[in-house]
Amino acid sequence: MRILKWLACLAALLATPAVAAPAQPVEAWADALFQPALKTHRFTGAEIVVVENGAVTFAKGYGLADQATGRAMDPAATEVRIGSTTKVITATAIAQLHEKGLIRSLDDPANRYLRRVQLPDWKGRPVTIWHLLTHRAGFEDKAFGLGTDRAIAHPVSADVIARAMPKLVREPGTWSVYSNFGTAVLGLIVEDISGQPIDRYFKEHIFAPLGMERSYLNLALSPSPAHARPYATFPNGERQAIGYVPMNPFIAPAGGVSTTGLDMARFMIAQIEGANGKPSILSAEGFRRMQTRHVANHPATTGFGMVFIEGNWNGAHVVEHGGGWPGFQTVMVLVPERGIGVFASIVGEGPVVDLTEQLRSLVGKTRLAADPANPVEPVLNSAFVREAALTRFLGAYRPAEAPVTRPASDFAGTYCRQRRSYSTVEAAFDFLGAGYAVITAAAGADGTLTIRGVRGYRQMAPGVFFNPDAAPKALGDPNTSALFAFTTSNDTATGIAPLLSVDAWERCSDTWNPRVAGMMLPVLLLIAFTGILCLFWPGSARAERLSRWLPLLQLGTVIALPLVLLGFYAADDGIMYHVLEAQRGRFIGLAIVGNLGALVAALTIAAAITAWLRGWWGEGRRAVFRRVHFSLIAIAATGILAFLASLNLIGWNLP
Repeated sequence: MRILKWLACLAALLATPAVAAPAQPVEAWADALFQPALKTHRFTGAEIVVVENGAVTFAKGYGLADQATGRAMDPAATEVRIGSTTKVITATAIAQLHEKGLIRSLDDPANRYLRRVQLPDWKGRPVTIWHLLTHRAGFEDKAFGLGTDRAIAHPVSADVIARAMPKLVREPGTWSVYSNFGTAVLGLIVEDISGQPIDRYFKEHIFAPLGMERSYLNLALSPSPAHARPYATFPNGERQAIGYVPMNPFIAPAGGVSTTGLDMARFMIAQIEGANGKPSILSAEGFRRMQTRHVANHPATTGFGMVFIEGNWNGAHVVEHGGGWPGFQTVMVLVPERGIGVFASIVGEGPVVDLTEQLRSLVGKTRLAADPANPVEPVLNSAFVREAALTRFLGAYRPAEAPVTRPASDFAGTYCRQRRSYSTVEAAFDFLGAGYAVITAAAGADGTLTIRGVRGYRQMAPGVFFNPDAAPKALGDPNTSALFAFTTSNDTATGIAPLLSVDAWERCSDTWNPRVAGMMLPVLLLIAFTGILCLFWPGSARAERLSRWLPLLQLGTVIALPLVLLGFYAADDGIMYHVLEAQRGRFIGLAIVGNLGALVAALTIAAAITAWLRGWWGEGRRAVFRRVHFSLIAIAATGILAFLASLNLIGWNLP
């Protein structure tokens, strides 16, 4: 990375003049945002709260907190799950312990304060508290077991922690790669230092002092009567209740708080006023430390304070965090210097549909058949709500410009997501979501880049590409970004980060990655399918005859993989619940089928070699043609073997 260029970009960014906010009244803006979405079933309930200069200036609910009872959304009374926005509350607890001297330095190794678990070093380099606060500990990612379907004693035991903890896969302190587990470990530190369960710590040291009477760390196995109940709407208009997924107590400090809109207003006011010199649960210096940028994957993108996502929007300093959990999305955006805070919660979800129902919909009428008289649009995504809020108060985003020194073609290439599973069969989800897991950047003749298939990204500063038309849209892909920034090393692009840089992508192979594997797999399966011709070949020896079935066995094992993972669920059940609640059955099946597929691939390769050595399947030119054909099938089997290995499906790599 070129430090001088980074500093130049940062200086230019900070010098960008602020854009005047639109004059549209907040209520009219919020109504225009939420009411049309409610009519097209993009959520079942939503609420938004705005604070300005220490007071709540707007609070409103839209839709219903519970379709079954007709209970309305009420920012004062309806409890919502804020998911990862919980992380800033855990960071506030760490800041309090630091101010009290119970944490001597945030640069200390985390192990100095942990009692139930010790984190591994990376080649002698320890994970520090700062690494945990800025998502730089180096953990791989996993979703398995973030929730639970049974009671888990709290505070959690060392055994529970050991089962849940992922591996370290990169050097601490290098990239910021968003991790639930870093904040979960911070929660352990809070408990081990304070001697209190973290739910009690939150209540006594954060919620009660701020008057957040309806806020709590939710460790319950069922929702409270005041909780919002999310629903999904199928294209035909049918409703589906989204199951309540309890959170694993180990992960709860990273995503387990339930609260109300007005309680979150109290938290936002405390953060804003604290940064402006009015201490409450922290000193002014402590609040500012939480909200100050400490690291970033690129100076033109957002970075991290103490867990807070920190950035610059048209010259305004913005700190924020979002969150999600089945049925809930949260946005919290603060502009401390201007006294502005926005909290929004969206209650709703996309339908839980298994693969078999999707396949049935291709040949018959199912819940997935649209009703033209009652249109149902995709779930309103929090990325668009965030974009809309920032644009409402700070104007449409425009990055700083600086002289460009390198052509766009220098940044073209393939970049793979670092937030993924490196060691378990959860790597299959990167393949299924290859459109997000892999970013391709292609140079155009006009000096622009096409990124993720979207054309027109123009270089505004060294390695910083911008396309205002690619900002999140109301009905667009929630993962779009108007800005992408490239990191470099020795004049070579090494990584890419979007404007909201909670994930990071590093340069990877152009020829072998989940996206390429996804394009190659149908070709490999088509070649294997031609193996049906093998059944008609002559053969005398037993091995010769049995080998003719290997291509179809190969085809069957690969087709079985998505069916095992995504198909044949009970009504309104799906893989989301099995992953979060740590139900291993599907993953055991996936591993068995994957290993069976690898065995068949190895036998196919061996059979192809043996066919040439022993002259299988007749004599003359036709026999040669058959052996050539089978050799092509063996080459396809080699590709399938590589595909299975890339998904950790060879061996016993359960999450």
